Amino acid sequence: MKERHSLAFRDYLAAFQEPDEPFLFFYRVGKGGGVDRRGLTRGAFLSLAGKAAGVLRDAGQGKGCRILHCFGANDVHDLAFRLAGAMIGTVPVTVNWQDDPLDRLLYKCRQTEATMVVTGASFDPALREGLQARLPDIPFFDADGLGERRGISAAEYEADLGEEDTKIIIFTSGTTGNPKGAQLAYRSYRNNRAAFEQMLAIRPADRFAAVVVNPMHHTNSTAITDWALRRPGSHVHLIEKYSTGYWEILTGVAAEGYDRILAPTVSRHFDFLEELAAAERLLVPLDKLKEAMGRIDFLIGSAPVGPTTVGRLQRYAGRIPTVRFGSTETCLQVLGIPRTLDDGARLEVFERGWAHHVQGEPLSGYYIGRPHEPYTEVRIVRGVVRGGEGFMVDVPTGTPGYLITRGGNVMTGYVGNPEATREVFEDGWYLGLKDICFALENPRDGRLDYFWVSRDSSLLIRGGANYAYDQISAQLADFVVRRYGLPRESFQIAVVGLRVESEHEDSCCVTMELLGDEARRLQPVLEESFLREAKRGVSKGARPDILRFAEIPRNFKGALLVPQLKKDTIAYLTSLGRRLS
Repeated sequence: MKERHSLAFRDYLAAFQEPDEPFLFFYRVGKGGGVDRRGLTRGAFLSLAGKAAGVLRDAGQGKGCRILHCFGANDVHDLAFRLAGAMIGTVPVTVNWQDDPLDRLLYKCRQTEATMVVTGASFDPALREGLQARLPDIPFFDADGLGERRGISAAEYEADLGEEDTKIIIFTSGTTGNPKGAQLAYRSYRNNRAAFEQMLAIRPADRFAAVVVNPMHHTNSTAITDWALRRPGSHVHLIEKYSTGYWEILTGVAAEGYDRILAPTVSRHFDFLEELAAAERLLVPLDKLKEAMGRIDFLIGSAPVGPTTVGRLQRYAGRIPTVRFGSTETCLQVLGIPRTLDDGARLEVFERGWAHHVQGEPLSGYYIGRPHEPYTEVRIVRGVVRGGEGFMVDVPTGTPGYLITRGGNVMTGYVGNPEATREVFEDGWYLGLKDICFALENPRDGRLDYFWVSRDSSLLIRGGANYAYDQISAQLADFVVRRYGLPRESFQIAVVGLRVESEHEDSCCVTMELLGDEARRLQPVLEESFLREAKRGVSKGARPDILRFAEIPRNFKGALLVPQLKKDTIAYLTSLGRRLS
């Protein structure tokens, strides 16, 4: 029977040899703050995944078929259909339930040539109806009916999958423009597990738990849950969505006697914690929470970590955060802060980055760790544009440049977009991170530590996702035309991302240039209502935080001068007494 199982699925099946062992705990927090917890053993979850595989097979789905996963929050059924993909070879396609309108969902479906849609109970019914109306030839399945279906047995798992086959398609961030679907192979996640365990010094015998609250359509949660699916003895505590109950759940998990607890999170959660503590709205005593947090490894993915977040974690947990740095295309596996550095050594490196100077000029960098050797390689180069200055030329230690990576972690390419794929690869190196970084030699062991400086000048970072300036500007311009009735030729909009009041997330700073009398007469109305109205009228990534009225700097060809726009915006904010991080 084993010979019928693919190489890829045997890696998972090995983790499910003890059917009576607890595996998955699912949490839903009610409006009154009460926490509902339900558990599944490994055998029960494998049976549920077998039922999902049966649903897919009965609908004519098999190896290589792309399945659109439409869930409105974290859902046990989402995870079951992901494991079902490894059983029979189907490929889950993620949906950003926080930000994908109908046209974006249709784009993802068509771009991937999806042949089936799976939805959960929390998915927006209007979006489901809209999809069904426009995709009449594609089968839909409501995952809440999964328990009543017949599953397939282990003897029927017969997908012929190898390490280079696509395991999942995760789309990058987008606003008005179309996002790109990164195809990640089974070998990416095998690498991921090995790198996780090395970086975090996880021992085979460790009783291990992952507490997952970040949305499952993000690469961070995908990586950690897939690791747990492959690892015998691991437990997953899956939370439907973030709420104040998160901190109560963490406290409860910490009391269950695990050797190691990993909580993948984002810096923003510690902002929320600070607010809750100040307002005395925590659902668990603060001293009890602090004790629990001291036993948890908080793994902050995607976005770098600055002094405020480091200080907060020290204050609440008595420890330094663990950073894992990467992108969707790299399976969140480029760099990480290893547990071989104790808290004192880690803090020392963080502080060294914050104080860094180049030729006497301050160049603060946020510590993002070391490469996951031998699984990933990194370089810092002067340029990443073919034919441009310094293309693939390494920079000296301490000098900023573009971070690039190579290894089994990197995607195989963008689905349905060979041109975009070619643009980001050179001799196996992935060039598309767009992160400006520098490296410093650590005096303790002589190894290189890596520090993040900024995103590429045309990208805004928010919630761990990247949003293109031009896409945000286009969406805001469309909103002004729609909401205020201004002709498109009567105004211009340009945006930059700056860290105003936050060190880990960009504020969307909008400059609006009014070109005609009609537009100028409307300026008081725009000043009073634009920020408020736009937050409700545009997508999450395009929501503006700051508005100023001024001439937008452009060159003689009309191209936007981004550095000058940033300089002008900083001067404006400084004149208002606003603090930049």
